[in-house]
Amino acid sequence: MSQEPLLKKPESGKWTDAYPQLGRGPISLDDCVSAEFYEKEREHIFKKNWLYIGRVERLPKVGSYFTRELQVLNTSILVVRDGEDSIRAFHNICPHRGNKLVWKDDPFVETEGTTSRLYCRFHGWRYGLDGHLIKPSRQDLLLDFEPGKCQVPAIQCEVWNGFVFINLNSDNKQTVSDFLGDFAQGIEGFPFDRHRQTYKFKAELQCNWKIFMDGFAESYHGPYLHAGTFGALTALAKLDAPNQYTDALGYELKGLHRMFSFYGEPSKETPYSLPIEKLVQAGAAGPWNKRPQKDPLPKGLNPTRSEKYGFDSFQFFPNFVLIFSSSGFTTHAHWPTGPHSHIVEVDMYYLPPTTHKERIAQELTVSFLNDVILEDASPLEGMQAMLNSGAIKEFHVNDEEILIRHLHKTVQDYVANAEKEKK
Repeated sequence: MSQEPLLKKPESGKWTDAYPQLGRGPISLDDCVSAEFYEKEREHIFKKNWLYIGRVERLPKVGSYFTRELQVLNTSILVVRDGEDSIRAFHNICPHRGNKLVWKDDPFVETEGTTSRLYCRFHGWRYGLDGHLIKPSRQDLLLDFEPGKCQVPAIQCEVWNGFVFINLNSDNKQTVSDFLGDFAQGIEGFPFDRHRQTYKFKAELQCNWKIFMDGFAESYHGPYLHAGTFGALTALAKLDAPNQYTDALGYELKGLHRMFSFYGEPSKETPYSLPIEKLVQAGAAGPWNKRPQKDPLPKGLNPTRSEKYGFDSFQFFPNFVLIFSSSGFTTHAHWPTGPHSHIVEVDMYYLPPTTHKERIAQELTVSFLNDVILEDASPLEGMQAMLNSGAIKEFHVNDEEILIRHLHKTVQDYVANAEKEKK
């Protein structure tokens, strides 16, 4: 490519040498084991930072809403598009007696829909889409009641490029854009709103949220764990030598956030292509004959300017992953449900298919990616069990696992600094 690379490997040949503050020796994973540390994460990280909770496409018109049950925050979140066409977020609670305000058959199951006002099914109190009280039932029974002070409790909410974020920290003064930083600026201009064909994957695993994020922070495991799914890549390189297909193109760290750029699986027929791949001209990396790119890629994508570029994975602190590929983009959100359990949500966004063949090709790619996610998840519950055993206290990460080193150091330092400020 003609453009100058934005990201280059250090002259030493080791990515770790670009970030000496991370160290080079063994690391502790006790932040994935300790129940006490988990409670500190909830307090200092999840309740004080911007968290991604959905796309604006879920709120297509005035009165559209959805709820989120977020155990790590110990609350239910209600997100609505109000009469001013703004996106708002609230604690999903009625100020009358604390009933969950919006729900359907089961108050612990997330729901969505459209409404003209917020209505409490318990006693019939009504609120506007901006959270103000419209009318309580039987106001003649209320004593010393000030309607103006009765509001559904709001949560700070902002939208960045169609991504809806919330922040429970009432003292927060930082915008989402500033929080996401340089990485977000580098991907401004990507046509997120065009990618409206969505596929979803959700699972609860008995492992700490960071363990799963680690699995998507390196491709070192590719030729081993994914040998069946990516046969071409595995066969084209020796397992115990530098692997031009599974060693990352580049790693970059910026403050709390991290990213890596990765090679693409050959987007063409290989001796390992399955009959269905040949039929629809697509595989795990997406369609072989891609639609022409209408606009140039944002400057932050493919930062090494490699001709063999496949995708970029941005991990935004604490739990949001945004992946770009030739097919579109994918989001991952990791929601802790306990020190040793979490829910992973994967949403894949593609351009709407224009032919039956394109739709089948997308379905095939999604099927491959679901298999990859299941393969990535397969060792993690056993890993958590062995971490819990305490048999080993320190672990050895290599240069291709630098993002893992960064995540655990960032989380541990963040909690330690917050605890010091409390004293």
